[in-house]
Amino acid sequence: AVQEQAPGLPEVDPGKMAALTTLGQIVTYMQDLMGDQPAPAPAATMPAPPVAVAAPAVDLHALMLDVVAQKTGYPAEMLSLDMNLEGDLGIDSIKRVEILAAVQEQAPGLPEVDPGKMAALTTLGQIVTYMQDLMGGQPATTPPASIAADIASTPPENMGRYALVVEPKAAIGLAQPGLLGEGTVYITRADTGLADALATTLTQRGVNAAAVDTVPADAKAVVFLGGMRDVADVDAAIAVQREVFGLARSLAPELSENGGLFVTVSDTGGAFGTTAFAAHRAYLAGTTALVKTAAQEWTRASLKAIDLETGDRPLDTLATAIADELLLGGGDIEVGLKADGTRLSARSVKVDVAPTADKLTKTDVVVVSGGGRGVTAACVIALAADTQAQFLLLGRSALLDDPADLHTATTDAALKRALLDKAKAAGQKVSPAALGAQVKALLASREVRSTLAAIEATGAKARYRSASVTDPAAIEKVFAEVRNDWGPITALIHGAGVIADRKIAEQTDEQFDLVFNTKIEGLRVLLGALTADPLKVIANFSSVSARCGNNGQSTYAMANEILNKVAWAESRARDGVLVKSLGWGPWEGGMVNPQLRAHFKKLGVPMIPLNVGAKMLVDELSGAQAAQVEVVLGGEPRPEALLVVGSESRTLMMEVQLSQETHSYLSGHAINGQVVVPVVLAAEWFSRMAHAFRPDLHLQAIKNLKVLTGIKLQDFTGGGDRLVLSCTQLSNGHGVLLALELKSPTGTIHYRAQAQMVTEANPVSQNAAPKLALNDWGGAPIYGDVLFHEDQFQVIESLSGIGEKGISGTLNGVENAEWRWENWSTDVAAMDGGLQLILLWARSAMGGPVLPMSIGELRMNTTMPPKGKIKCVASCRGTSKTRGVADLVFHSESGELFAEIKAVEVILRPDTPKA
Repeated sequence: AVQEQAPGLPEVDPGKMAALTTLGQIVTYMQDLMGDQPAPAPAATMPAPPVAVAAPAVDLHALMLDVVAQKTGYPAEMLSLDMNLEGDLGIDSIKRVEILAAVQEQAPGLPEVDPGKMAALTTLGQIVTYMQDLMGGQPATTPPASIAADIASTPPENMGRYALVVEPKAAIGLAQPGLLGEGTVYITRADTGLADALATTLTQRGVNAAAVDTVPADAKAVVFLGGMRDVADVDAAIAVQREVFGLARSLAPELSENGGLFVTVSDTGGAFGTTAFAAHRAYLAGTTALVKTAAQEWTRASLKAIDLETGDRPLDTLATAIADELLLGGGDIEVGLKADGTRLSARSVKVDVAPTADKLTKTDVVVVSGGGRGVTAACVIALAADTQAQFLLLGRSALLDDPADLHTATTDAALKRALLDKAKAAGQKVSPAALGAQVKALLASREVRSTLAAIEATGAKARYRSASVTDPAAIEKVFAEVRNDWGPITALIHGAGVIADRKIAEQTDEQFDLVFNTKIEGLRVLLGALTADPLKVIANFSSVSARCGNNGQSTYAMANEILNKVAWAESRARDGVLVKSLGWGPWEGGMVNPQLRAHFKKLGVPMIPLNVGAKMLVDELSGAQAAQVEVVLGGEPRPEALLVVGSESRTLMMEVQLSQETHSYLSGHAINGQVVVPVVLAAEWFSRMAHAFRPDLHLQAIKNLKVLTGIKLQDFTGGGDRLVLSCTQLSNGHGVLLALELKSPTGTIHYRAQAQMVTEANPVSQNAAPKLALNDWGGAPIYGDVLFHEDQFQVIESLSGIGEKGISGTLNGVENAEWRWENWSTDVAAMDGGLQLILLWARSAMGGPVLPMSIGELRMNTTMPPKGKIKCVASCRGTSKTRGVADLVFHSESGELFAEIKAVEVILRPDTPKA
């Protein structure tokens, strides 16, 4: 890189370069070279001056530190010129050559260096001094330029209707972070023996796991199995919800601050409540929403909720299914595992409503909880206009008399003034709190009366009764009254709800009960009182927070998720009854404060206007699309859409354990007997990470993949080596840029890249393979010289030819090479074969073996590797004596272009004599 940016530098001796141990020594060596030769000749495109042209002025100190920061991943502020290349920075000989090539690219006037002298330099400062000597000791004038990231901007989300869809999804092949390592994973016993079986299975697979009756106070990794209990009834299932919330609350301070692991496993049929299972187990479903909310509040922690169908499987089989998901399932937060082995995911898909004939008519009796006020009231008024039915509205507020002398006071302030004046006139003292409560109750009564009047104005009938939905006796009394007056009840709309927003760590038991009971105990009481009524419609007012979780709304999300799954159970139990659970987004005029409204606007989350939401309810209850029980209404249900803390702060981390047992094919990729991770495998993992981080988007390309430090596996044939992957979002919206890193457990960054995600798939254009003038390869062996690859890595089947500008050949992909352990998102075998072709070209064109150190861009045209043989053409060029660049295209056996790799940078290995 240094030589490319200073093409006038004398040629370096790679042997001498290998002996230099600091950047300072390299600079000194290069400066010595500069003193041994005349100034470089001018570029061919410039008019020839009468005298030699001096190399351009360059700040070698700043340039060197900048390049080293880029190539090693160390922040520039951490670097100093006196650091030892090997001991302090871990810069080996190949990395040193790469750094030199980068410096030369950014300072093209530098004379060529002597690799032999460079090899003797041990510090950055010595290299800089050497290079300055080469340049004649020129002063600093020009800092290196920075490159701005290409980040896509996106328009706001549109409002719509999103139905829940459950579909198969293969495991990503990466592990949950927090499982592997020294810490203990505590597994809660569920009275079934499953915890002990799971602890044994995980221990056998390298996890330090222990089954416990009580989770230790200092636990940082917990698997909760309470949802696998054989609960006898609804009360027992709800008790599990309180138990798991209590556990989450105790873990919250540690996991939110320092990260950790929290996994829940429940049995609600293995398909998110959408298939048949014991109906009372639907009340276990809130656990999933708790986990999804925790994922937003505990941004450093690793979370997963598994819906595991027990079936008739033995404990060891269930334990293996859980262990496989934890070690191979990656970052999917919500996963369903059926008894037949199918792995499922859930997503919400935009589906337009298809209203038909009205399900309800004017003879129907409709009970609406929470229907006297707010957004529910607006929906009921629209439904009344459509059906002219008879409506019983239930609410907590008592219907107070509204004295005539207060009718002119229409605002909160005016009512307080009028009531205070009345109290003074009567010689009474009233506290501000009492006055506020009186005004609130009066305004609530006025709103209820307004709702009743609006319903009756449509030609429908309406009455209001103050009764708590959690009081069975009160509800039975009110229902008996309305049956006597209007006939049997035929529809239930459960809209009652309260919020008490608090982080999981801060939520009290009293707040949990208030929010949870209004939704869940209320639904139980209402359904219990309607067992003998000929219901035609059941509609729950749920929330998008149940689908995505929501920061600060754990209990509200849990309760609404239970509403969703109870709705599925009711739809299976009641033939001919239209059952809906409607996950509303934020409403205009709903329970959204001005600050949150501004936040939603900034994120492009649409607020539902009252008239639009009311029309949505009418359409949903028309009787069409009965199979779509769980529906989100409003903006697209994305977790980041509801975050109070922006999604750009979220980092997804996953791990991979590499051993002979798990990745046997890697034994064929060893240098001098030591297994080395190939760069294409890092690209594969980055691709999976990108898909896992934003499954709602399409991966367009892996870009700027840099080899910062190669990975030599130390325990491949033993317990294995652990690596950590991380993904952070750099931009938000429809199209985003993701930052990706692959590290050691101690934090050493080995690989770094970016992933460009887009809203719609943008396939690689179907161009023909480039036409290169190639010579016949002849009968020389392919492997055994610069290609060290063995066994399953010998994927080059034949070579079509080789020439000055490239090479081509036929390859075996993962299918033919039988790399069958994982579900590949790229064809790793074919891509490594393409890089092997470049190595063969470099042996001829560059005179020795090279190693790939970066990839400019990798684009896939398919979501999975193709079958059959693969044709690869590599267009190559040498940019200096030590650096080359190549572009590769891959065509399937049928001629389809399925992948491209652009700007592969290869660096000449200084540790091997030139051919």
